[in-house]
Amino acid sequence: MRLYGMYYTCKKYIEYVKDMKVYAKNTGGNTSWSINSWKEKSIVLNELGKMNPLRTYARKLYETVPIVYRDRDEFDITDTVKDNFVTAREILVIAMETIIDMYESINPNKMINEEYGFDIKMPEFYDLGEFAKCIEDLNFIIKQCPYLNDKDGQIKYGTIDVGSTWLTFAIGGAAATTIISNLAKIVDNAIKMKSHITTVKMQEEALRTLEVKDEIAAEVLEAYKKANRVLTQNAVTELERELGELNDGEERDKVGKTLEKLAFWMDKGMQIYSAIDAPTEIKDVFPKQQEVSFLSDDLIKLLENKEK
Repeated sequence: MRLYGMYYTCKKYIEYVKDMKVYAKNTGGNTSWSINSWKEKSIVLNELGKMNPLRTYARKLYETVPIVYRDRDEFDITDTVKDNFVTAREILVIAMETIIDMYESINPNKMINEEYGFDIKMPEFYDLGEFAKCIEDLNFIIKQCPYLNDKDGQIKYGTIDVGSTWLTFAIGGAAATTIISNLAKIVDNAIKMKSHITTVKMQEEALRTLEVKDEIAAEVLEAYKKANRVLTQNAVTELERELGELNDGEERDKVGKTLEKLAFWMDKGMQIYSAIDAPTEIKDVFPKQQEVSFLSDDLIKLLENKEK
């Protein structure tokens, strides 16, 4: 995992790990100890364990809990287990803080907490031309989309983070909240379009595999492309209802192209999130972005019917 990815994950979970407490219980004058919400804690430790620098520490904390209890959500533990758990947790916290401190020390231009911002995880590139095209499309989205341009706010490029493929952006001005909220709604619509883009790609592959007649393949693919155009138009209309009516056809065209370009690159792996240090009110403004592929269940049946 790249440095920024590790930093992002550590910042996301550091307070949660610090709060992994062992609770005291008094019964008949005797003190015992318990752990609750263990299943949730296990998930977090698993996420942290995916990072090489934290794998050993996360595993040691996990393994302080006896095997017989690991499938339970709440259980009592002995004094020895309690001591081992607390010690292992403190060591893990120190390791996470080290990653956070290291990242922030080599990124002095990192956004301050008071600024609104967002981070873009770029797709994996193996061709310089494709990378340049992605940057060109991002430039169009940021500078040409009417919903992201406001006289009282501006999206400012921040950095490409050391050892990663993340771009950081800050939003300055009184309209910062509006701009990032608009971007989140655009991303939400692009995610919906992304599924259709994935479908078309898979249809093309399926058609090549099935070796169907050229005219049938062209007819089916054209139907999907028309559906995508309608989808884009509907998405623009939905954004107008939510964000305000656009001035003319040119602005509608720019929003449509913004959605298409964003959906295209999201299909290749691009993801957009609020900056890790963004204010609380915009922390979760962006929708979850999962790499999910959608394929029509009746594709083969449709092709078979066409060939009859």
